[in-house]
Amino acid sequence: EPEKPLRCSQCQKTIKDCQKTDWKAHKRSVCTKPAIFHKLDKMMSKNPVMAGLQSFEQAAWADRVRNPQTIGACDGCFRRFRGFPPREEEEEDENTPDAGDAFKHCQDCDWTICRDCSHPQAQGVPYFDRPAGTCRCPTANFGVSYCRSTPNYLDGDGRKPYHGDRHPAMAGSGYSVASFESQERECRTCGVSARHLKKEHLKDALPGIV
Repeated sequence: EPEKPLRCSQCQKTIKDCQKTDWKAHKRSVCTKPAIFHKLDKMMSKNPVMAGLQSFEQAAWADRVRNPQTIGACDGCFRRFRGFPPREEEEEDENTPDAGDAFKHCQDCDWTICRDCSHPQAQGVPYFDRPAGTCRCPTANFGVSYCRSTPNYLDGDGRKPYHGDRHPAMAGSGYSVASFESQERECRTCGVSARHLKKEHLKDALPGIV
């Protein structure tokens, strides 16, 4: 009798071909997202209210990018920058410190943060909350392309992680030479010609950590 196809406990997809080989590849490079996230995906797609809110938020941000204005508050922590008065919906509290001056601003997506939100401890994991120090660009953070660095679970636009090409410098990358493709090719993200990490490492949480 033919072997019964394996079914991934995370995404519920069936692995139809060579069981042992394809299953190992599936776990490392296709389905590294925990099962709870797959359930959230299904819930969000079936909930018209949540889907509508997401669409509204995306449309509102797209309008802000098209029509940039003076930014008076940090997009990460929502505190107003130094010199800007409280917004109408806010109650002025002399004991509440402002966020200081704007520290980082993305020219592409308009995400602007204060110095506090740029610290590593202010970062979060996409899906649970939008990382304060990560801009909304899908392939870069404040103009620095993710493809030039090693995999990091924090990389992404705050909603979806970045799993595209990676071509960090081999020395100090935490990966062996065998972890890179044997030939140079053009990066699909930035266009630079280099040796890239193999596909099975693109979804590593950190170098060497699946």
